[in-house]
Amino acid sequence: MHRRNRRITRVAVIGTAATAALAGMLAGPLAGTALADGTTTADVTWTVANTDATGDQDNAEVSATRNGYTAVVWEDDRDTTAPEDTLHTEVYLRLYKDGTSLYEKQLSTGGSGNWRHVQPDVALHDDGTAVVIWAEDPDGNGYYNIAVRAVNTAGTVTGSAQANADSTGQQLNAHVAADPDTAGFAVAFEDVQTGTEPTVRLSGFASISSKTYEVQVNTAGGTHHRPDVAQDAAGNAIVVWDEDGDGNGAFNVGRKVFTPSGGVKVAQTIANVATAGDQDHPSVAANFNGDYVVAWETDQNGTAQVGARSFSAANVAGPEVILPGADPQAGIDDQRRAVVAWAQGADVYAQGLNVDGTSTGRLPQLRVHTTIAGKQDEPALGVNAWGQIVIAYTDDHDGNTFDQVYLGTGLVNSTW
Repeated sequence: MHRRNRRITRVAVIGTAATAALAGMLAGPLAGTALADGTTTADVTWTVANTDATGDQDNAEVSATRNGYTAVVWEDDRDTTAPEDTLHTEVYLRLYKDGTSLYEKQLSTGGSGNWRHVQPDVALHDDGTAVVIWAEDPDGNGYYNIAVRAVNTAGTVTGSAQANADSTGQQLNAHVAADPDTAGFAVAFEDVQTGTEPTVRLSGFASISSKTYEVQVNTAGGTHHRPDVAQDAAGNAIVVWDEDGDGNGAFNVGRKVFTPSGGVKVAQTIANVATAGDQDHPSVAANFNGDYVVAWETDQNGTAQVGARSFSAANVAGPEVILPGADPQAGIDDQRRAVVAWAQGADVYAQGLNVDGTSTGRLPQLRVHTTIAGKQDEPALGVNAWGQIVIAYTDDHDGNTFDQVYLGTGLVNSTW
């Protein structure tokens, strides 16, 4: 299931049922041919999410379900000014079912002056309904709110909302997670008010038209940034974020779990074991039962690396695992098998992990893309209930500094 935005400014799933999906993946088309086992770079099928390559497309997120739906969102800036200029950037959504694109849709609607729509995220319900959020500044005044849209499998927007009740200040770095089998979802975002330190807030919805709560996630004091959120089938929301509660300038990964009504299910603590240096930029993913995995950036050993740790639905923690790279993304299936993707140099990598931190039987560490030239970064990761993996990343293989969003399917988090 889910998972982060890189700046201010989840591709097709194989099959509709686990048996058919895995059988199709493991059976060669002809007797005697080599079998694709879903654990090598050669097993990945890549396509480009954006059908219009004009300008710059990047900062993608993906989401995948057990029923064969996969969604990808991205920032789409179709002017030909400098790629880092996000002026007049729009948000696009594309939905796939069993490898077939159902629609591609622009969800944002421009604005006036120096307007921007940035930092999108998407979460899917099992019926293929997408919940998309982004930071919007339609009047170009430099202040953002968190827009929310629900979109059905025909590409029709069925409802709109705003995650933050208070529109003063800045609301940024938002993420969304959806209850797989109801219309419920949760949005976590960073709230910055004038003269105060940033806080993290969480809004829960029973549906796009029914907001049930909004709460401050972090305890009072210090500085709190860049949240991510995951949700299980009971509607519990797991929130992680950059936490500096004592204001000493060193961050840990805050962790807290909320009930469907916004009450505290698991009190605030930290996800990381080692606390030397900074632990920040976390990603979290949960499965149907409420088991979850957290990945984050760490410099505890003096170099930029990735930390990861699994937690059961009963809040029992596994060991901390250290991987290379930065900008991690987390995914998990219904058997508690985790996947972490990350950027390393000019490439994107992924690896599977067991609950105990080992990798035996899981996706081996590999560079996931086949195009080596140029730069590939900003990974996005989706893992469905069966352990099938979808990857997206920002691609600039021709070195012109204008990016496109590449989507990959075919990997599985198992070597059997």
